[in-house]
Amino acid sequence: MPVNSQGYKINKHPIAQSFFVDSINGIYTTKIDVYFAAKDNDFPVNLQLRTMDNGYPSSTEIVPGSQVVIPGSSVNISSNSTVATTFTFPEPIYLKGLTDYAIVINADSPDYKIFIAQTNEFLVGSTERRVDRQPVLGSLFLSQNGVTFTAIQNQDLTFRVHQAKFRNTGGEAVLNNAALPKKLLYNNPIKVASGSTNVTVLHPNSGLQIGEDITITGIDSAGVGGITHANLTGTRTVTAVDWQTFQYTAGAAADSDVTGGGNYVLATKNIPYHIVRPNIQTLVPRGAAMNAAIRATTGKSFAGSETAFQKASTYVAVTMNADNVSPFPYLVANSNSETAELGAGIKSLDFKVGLSTNDSNISPMIDLQRTSASLIGYSIDKQDSAAASGFNVPWNFVNETDPSHGTHASRHIMKPVTLEQDAVGLKIVLTANRPSEADFLVYYRTSAGDEVLSDQTWVLTNEETNNPSDSNPRVFREYRYLVGGLGGNLPAFTQFQVKVIFRSTNSAKAAVIRDLRVIALSV
Repeated sequence: MPVNSQGYKINKHPIAQSFFVDSINGIYTTKIDVYFAAKDNDFPVNLQLRTMDNGYPSSTEIVPGSQVVIPGSSVNISSNSTVATTFTFPEPIYLKGLTDYAIVINADSPDYKIFIAQTNEFLVGSTERRVDRQPVLGSLFLSQNGVTFTAIQNQDLTFRVHQAKFRNTGGEAVLNNAALPKKLLYNNPIKVASGSTNVTVLHPNSGLQIGEDITITGIDSAGVGGITHANLTGTRTVTAVDWQTFQYTAGAAADSDVTGGGNYVLATKNIPYHIVRPNIQTLVPRGAAMNAAIRATTGKSFAGSETAFQKASTYVAVTMNADNVSPFPYLVANSNSETAELGAGIKSLDFKVGLSTNDSNISPMIDLQRTSASLIGYSIDKQDSAAASGFNVPWNFVNETDPSHGTHASRHIMKPVTLEQDAVGLKIVLTANRPSEADFLVYYRTSAGDEVLSDQTWVLTNEETNNPSDSNPRVFREYRYLVGGLGGNLPAFTQFQVKVIFRSTNSAKAAVIRDLRVIALSV
């Protein structure tokens, strides 16, 4: 309930006061003082900032983050408007320049009284000094329901808006990756073999590195394959890794071939990537600027020769809220590996955001409640059945000619195609970009009559063309394959299927296929 300078009660609520932001670039307000003459300890009072709509406080648009509730017991009162009640915002609120806003105050009690000033009335406690002008470019508004407001042109709320001021020297904010939680693995991810201490763990795209210490927990208390729970869990060292699994050495040998472990196995992980998208919600008023840079930690490709856990010494510029593509693999490491490989207190991913302004009224703002990083990486390798330079060996190599599956990490398999007439050949044409570190292999299989296509082995076919590699990712070339030769020498078939296997020695580089066409040929 407002109280004017003579103490008259005006039984209206809520009350609103408009004001004008005369700074061209806007301001940040941190808190607002208002002055109460009476209160109700049992009911809180609410302050919020609203936008103005056609000269009146908006009925729906509240400035985000500007609503503050104070319990009645914390409201300060005075008889002469000398003691303020301060409504402090949880974070600085940006108000646009040359724009009207409204302070709206509401309480569910008629016992609240708040001081206002009325033109030509005496100041509180004075019989000589009058309010001879309106102190702000705004108006007082009264309302019965908080939706429809009535303007009172010769009255104003007694209030003070506190404004933040900024140095023109600029500053930096450094953001680091959070600690990585352990990953809940698939059901029964542990495999052991009779007479061996090797433990194979199903953990796709783990990002783990050979020689890295990891922690594994949650294995069934009965153990697996005769190896006790104590000899399987705890801190272990990675001895081998591929895109699906990693291996470590148990404290004892298994007495049988078993797959198990239960449904609650947790294991350490890293996050491999080569594309980073900093998702940083920002506010950059006119007259301010912001830039970002990254300092990352190297990873290692499955078939590559890189060295993992090398933290960059300098920052590299990146674009916020966009995909930033690196030609090299990186990783975000778990906390134990960060300490062991990088040093105590050093994180594996740093973002540095530069903030600058040429106006002391404003600054760029980062919303830390909506700040994250999206990390994207290819799951790709280049397999062989035995160790060879430029190849990696998975723990259970299966050739891509196998009818059921091969073990390469990356592939595209067409749906089976059924023909109305017999064919004796295939013409395969695709358009692709192929970096020098990557390649792809094309396989096919066919069936006729009562043959089951999924039972047939895959056959590798050779490229007719002889295309060079391309470092420019925008260059696409046509690759052609002629299965069965010019005369069509395949046994007649009525079904066929094609698959493409992608390989690379650098997990940040992969071939990209833009289109794929397959034509069945008959004589």
